[in-house]
Amino acid sequence: MDYITGGLTPSRVFKNFEDISRIPRTSGNEKEVSDHIKNFAENLGLETSQDSYNNLIVKKPATNGKPEGRTVMLQAHIDMVGEATDTLEHDFEKDPIELVIDGNKLMAKDTTLGADNGIGVAYMMAVLESSDISHPNLECVFTASEEVGLIGVNNMDLSSLNSEYVINLDSEEEDCILTGCAGAVNSTISLKKEYKPANPKNVALEINVHGLLGGHSGIDIDKQRGNANVIMGRLLNAITQEFDLFNISGGSKRNVIPRNCGAVISIKDEDLEKVVRDIQKMAAKTQKEIYAIDPNLKIKLRRSAPASFKVFSTDCKKKIIRILNLIPNGILSMSTSLESSVDTSSNFAVVKESNTRIDFISLTRSSMQSKKEFVMTKMAMLADIFDASIEFSADYPAWEYNSNSSLEKIAVEVYEKKFAKKPTISVMHCGLESGILLNKLAHKAESVSIGPNIFDVHSSGEYAEIDSIENMWEYLLELLKEL
Repeated sequence: MDYITGGLTPSRVFKNFEDISRIPRTSGNEKEVSDHIKNFAENLGLETSQDSYNNLIVKKPATNGKPEGRTVMLQAHIDMVGEATDTLEHDFEKDPIELVIDGNKLMAKDTTLGADNGIGVAYMMAVLESSDISHPNLECVFTASEEVGLIGVNNMDLSSLNSEYVINLDSEEEDCILTGCAGAVNSTISLKKEYKPANPKNVALEINVHGLLGGHSGIDIDKQRGNANVIMGRLLNAITQEFDLFNISGGSKRNVIPRNCGAVISIKDEDLEKVVRDIQKMAAKTQKEIYAIDPNLKIKLRRSAPASFKVFSTDCKKKIIRILNLIPNGILSMSTSLESSVDTSSNFAVVKESNTRIDFISLTRSSMQSKKEFVMTKMAMLADIFDASIEFSADYPAWEYNSNSSLEKIAVEVYEKKFAKKPTISVMHCGLESGILLNKLAHKAESVSIGPNIFDVHSSGEYAEIDSIENMWEYLLELLKEL
């Protein structure tokens, strides 16, 4: 079998990453990749267990001559976010990821790369299959459905584990050691659909917001990129003529800043020119606001066949537009203790219709439980104002910083020795599984998170730096040797 990464080092890491890239593994579709890793570990003669959520635990005895020494957990998640360019038809449940090498960049052809968290998975597999790496007793934990609310780790049984230290491999900056992360919660505001007969004499106008960068709703939220759902709300609210609304959808996943949103409105033919002008004026204002950070925003308008039987009632339409404009989005507060760090944010991620309702889905993150709860209260109030229901899900706690962590001290010392510089110690504004793992272990443990440089995760422009993958592999080996 030919490997596009053949010749890259560390060879075992790149080979394993390319192998899992050939297996579709978006969240909820991890059975095949979980089985692949299970068979891989069992063929090595290692103790392996797999649960009904497709989580895996693989244990490997110490190779450092200290079988009675400490146990260390390596952890990464096996699922990935599937995003493609607007022009590519890619079935993430069937099609493999096509890898591309561009200089020092490892990327995918018009899709997410899956380096988040596939590189971490590949690191673990390479350690498991090695016969020449010095390491303590290892418990390698491969989790499923992390990207949709840390579902796998939340449902894992960790009672058989003895790890004192947890090394999470889901970080994306080589010069940074993560020592904490925000907690998060999903919220879904559901508005009941109400209809009225359509005016058969009206014309229909399709409105499409596209071309935005999108990105990871935790890592990229501080970049203040455009949100397609929010922009659509502004466009609809800017229309000064009477119109009906009969279709709206935007965004794809809770943890992705939405790049696209579409709506269809029904208007009188004689009002079409005025409506187009209203939309174009607001589009110009929005483009000016975000041009420096998100320059490719496009607003496409196209006349199409009108609704033939029903449209949303006037009251329902007003509620939709007001929710689009009022729902919390973006940076809500900055940290008062960590300079230039986001403390609380909310990503207005998805608008979608079902047969009976319209769902407005958001992901709120905060390093403080009280602030997260405050945003949840706002969401509940908003739903109440518009006679909508609200459901909260996938609520998980923050991983709080431990200023006395011995693992952090060792990790810093090894980093300084390896790279001759100090790493940045940081608390991440997105979900990592360390907090849940530490809470679920029956004994006290400590954690750090490390990883290579990965950029534009959760977007079709995602890429990883090849030399950074090698750098952090060598660092991981030195850290394991020291532990």
